[in-house]
Amino acid sequence: MTIPESKFDDWCGTGADNGAKETADSIERKLGLDRSPIEETDCSYKVLRQGSYKNTTHTWASSDVDVLVKLTSCWNRDLSELSEPEKERYKRDHTLADYDYEDFSSDVYRWLRSKYKKSNVSWSGKAIELSDDGQLSIPADVVPCVEYRYYYSYPKNGEPNYTSGVYFEPRRSSDVYINYPTEHYRNGTKKHGNYKETVRIFKNARDYYNEHWSSILRSISAHSYGIECMVYNVPDDILSNSNRSDRFDEVLTYFEQSDIYTFQQVSEMESLFGDNTTQWDQSEAEELIEKLRTMWEEW
Repeated sequence: MTIPESKFDDWCGTGADNGAKETADSIERKLGLDRSPIEETDCSYKVLRQGSYKNTTHTWASSDVDVLVKLTSCWNRDLSELSEPEKERYKRDHTLADYDYEDFSSDVYRWLRSKYKKSNVSWSGKAIELSDDGQLSIPADVVPCVEYRYYYSYPKNGEPNYTSGVYFEPRRSSDVYINYPTEHYRNGTKKHGNYKETVRIFKNARDYYNEHWSSILRSISAHSYGIECMVYNVPDDILSNSNRSDRFDEVLTYFEQSDIYTFQQVSEMESLFGDNTTQWDQSEAEELIEKLRTMWEEW
């Protein structure tokens, strides 16, 4: 017996939407207060939602909303695609910023600790974690970051051509993360209309397996971002199947028959698998495929 269609009807929907926007708006209001240190500088910045709530791939198991606080008045960059004359031209045109990412991220953290209960604001890794202390609708992971530009051309006359992303460094770490959330959102929105629903189905299937089918040592470790990227690589003609159980089986079959190492992230700016901080371990994806196939066949 395979997984019934009724179970996929349970797995396809979004989780509760209430609170994500309210939480992001609260953080933006606090950062924009007159005495905020980032308002007292001449920097420019944006507060943006990202992740599953932004991309409508969140499930009932989703909790924290991901919020980017992005410094836009300066940026880090990749000039590797430019010719030597273009690189020299770029370097002549730009100088180091007086107020940079390190200053900005420190100010964001200090100010949030002063505006929310200190015991509920921590920063030990990639994000500043704000727990629900009655001031926020839901908990938030706040990532101070800076504009990142991947340049393709820097002409003598005319506008440079680049893709915009974000750059950030986890606290107390030498790691660097470069993501392209705008490209991720744009590409995911252009994908077939069943794409995001299929992502939610696979995320819920993973959670169901871990709750009902596994011991602690055998749970599926695949993270939600990896699942979202995996499904993005599935052709639209498979995603278009309106029967959810058949679509689930066909997507699994596509994974099993594909060289998944060639898969791209949704932004299409980087391969999904590799050794970079923003890439994924292929063995975890293979584990996901194997165990969901087992659940499908042995239901």
